[in-house]
Amino acid sequence: MYEIEHRALLDENSYKALSERLACEATLLGSDDKEVSYYIFLDKLLKVVRNISKGTAKLSLKLNTLGEGSSFQEFEVPFHEDSFGKMKTICNNISTPEQVINGTQKRTNYEYKGVEISLKWSEDWGYHAEFEIMVSDLSEKVSADIHIAEVAKDLSVTLMTEQEVKTFSAEVRAKKEDHIK
Repeated sequence: MYEIEHRALLDENSYKALSERLACEATLLGSDDKEVSYYIFLDKLLKVVRNISKGTAKLSLKLNTLGEGSSFQEFEVPFHEDSFGKMKTICNNISTPEQVINGTQKRTNYEYKGVEISLKWSEDWGYHAEFEIMVSDLSEKVSADIHIAEVAKDLSVTLMTEQEVKTFSAEVRAKKEDHIK
């Protein structure tokens, strides 16, 4: 499967307005708060995720790094939440990423007109939203991109360009790197 994903930065007011609209017009998929460790490589992103809201966990590999396009192949392997710490220890000891970022996300997921929308808040990104469609073949990417753009426009949300995501992601990584020094 391939994930077609676009992001939007929001301020607190636009976040609240979008949340209220989705609460009325979308299907609520539920709370999806997560504790995540991101292992950032030049060409991929490995994540160890504990889903706080659902009591589950997973290992996720995205075959691109954040800010390098809106589509990527993704592989997920669920594991017991009790093993979250052990999985992080394994990843910390068998990988040599450029950077590791740990964080917690507050998020609520909705389905609206065939697009999964995650309203999120995290320390690094602040208020933001992700618009996502899963496709089985990359030949479906263009139509998925168009559909996501139409849904975002309908919701009065401005999606970030790939360059904006890349720049913002680099700024987050630099802040984290400066914090470590």
